[in-house]
Amino acid sequence: QSLLTQVCARSKAVGELEGVSGARPYCTPDGVGAVLKVFPGRAVSVNQACPDAPFVAAYQGLKVECAKPGEDYAAGRTVPVRGEVGKVPVPPDAVTASGSGLDPHISVAYAELQAPRVARERGLPLDRVKALIDENTTGRVLGFMGEPAVNVLELNLALDRS
Repeated sequence: QSLLTQVCARSKAVGELEGVSGARPYCTPDGVGAVLKVFPGRAVSVNQACPDAPFVAAYQGLKVECAKPGEDYAAGRTVPVRGEVGKVPVPPDAVTASGSGLDPHISVAYAELQAPRVARERGLPLDRVKALIDENTTGRVLGFMGEPAVNVLELNLALDRS
C-alpha cells in the first residue's frame, strides 16, 4: 500500500471509531489514496483494482480506467486528485505514528476527538474527561515552539484515578 492509502485507511478507521467523517482531501470515500497514473490518451486509477469503479469518471477529458492487477503503470505521470473535502475532523497525528508507534503525547485535537468515547467507555462525565485533558496538556516548548500536547501516560493515570 502507498503511504497515502495507509493514511486514508487510518483516517477512515479513526473516523468510524470516533463517529465523525474520516474523509481527507486526497482520499476516496472508501479510504484509498486518490491517485491516477496519466499516460498520453489514458488515465488509470492505480489504487483501485478492477472490478472497482474508479473514484472519478474522467480526468482532463480522458475516461478513467480501474487498474488491472499485474499491469505496470510506473511510466505514467502520478497525479493525486484533491476531493471536495473541507474541514477534516481527524487530526494528522491520528493517522501517522512515530517509528515505534508509541507516542508519549498526542495533539489536543486528537484527545478532544476521543473524549466522548473515553467518557462513555469509562463511565465518566464528558466534562470530567475534558478537564483531565486540560490538566494533562503541556504548553509550547519555551513558550513559543511547537504546539500544546496531551501527555497520554499522565492522562490515562488520571483517568484511572477518577
